[in-house]
Amino acid sequence: MKVGIIGAGMIGGTLTRRLSALGHAVSVANSRGGRSLAELAEETGAVARTVENVAEGAELVIVSVPQKSVPLLPHDLFASRAPGAPIVDTGNYYPDRDGRIEAIEGGMIECRWVERQIGWPVIKAFNTIYFAHLLDLGRPK
Repeated sequence: MKVGIIGAGMIGGTLTRRLSALGHAVSVANSRGGRSLAELAEETGAVARTVENVAEGAELVIVSVPQKSVPLLPHDLFASRAPGAPIVDTGNYYPDRDGRIEAIEGGMIECRWVERQIGWPVIKAFNTIYFAHLLDLGRPK
């Protein structure tokens, strides 16, 4: 499967490692650009891309960025993914990191807020993988 991952932190990096190890064609991008992804790409065989093109043709797109960064994603980012490809949101809202997001504070579910920001439906998943990373469960042996 062709997978595009936006974000290479604890969750995005772990998913890049695991999905690559399982034989998926993984492209990964982050806000810092390709040089910051060189080590992860070399380790996993994933292709480092820009945020603007990471979703091109992807059969699955994973958004693994802080909530505060979601509104900064390119407006037409998801239009180039494979038809019907799901978009998975791994984010967790942390007011100390993300600043207060009034809609979420007012009771809106985080994934609904993300949907409104990007203009596409999302599936919430993998948002607890951080703990697997700490236990080294996310790395192939």
